[in-house]
Amino acid sequence: MKLDELRDLAVARFGERLERATPGGLAEFLTELQPMLPGTQIGGAVSVDGAADSYEDAMRQYFAGMLAARPERAAASLWVTAVEMWLGAIADLPGPE
Repeated sequence: MKLDELRDLAVARFGERLERATPGGLAEFLTELQPMLPGTQIGGAVSVDGAADSYEDAMRQYFAGMLAARPERAAASLWVTAVEMWLGAIADLPGPE
């Protein structure tokens, strides 16, 4: 997926400045987007090419690959990864009491 395609989908869903984005809406968006991303297995997560001995090794391979990727692909992939990491981080935060 190219960055322009990702941008068009995100802006159509959430607004020009993503003002309608919520954690739940973003999680749903990523689920819908997943089949359109390279490396996605049907019904599964985006896979990192190659064998990895650990999660850390897999992430190193992924980020090294993004440094070598075409800028359009890298930007789209890194945006999706950043949103996934943000959603994971806020899921671990305590909710309002």
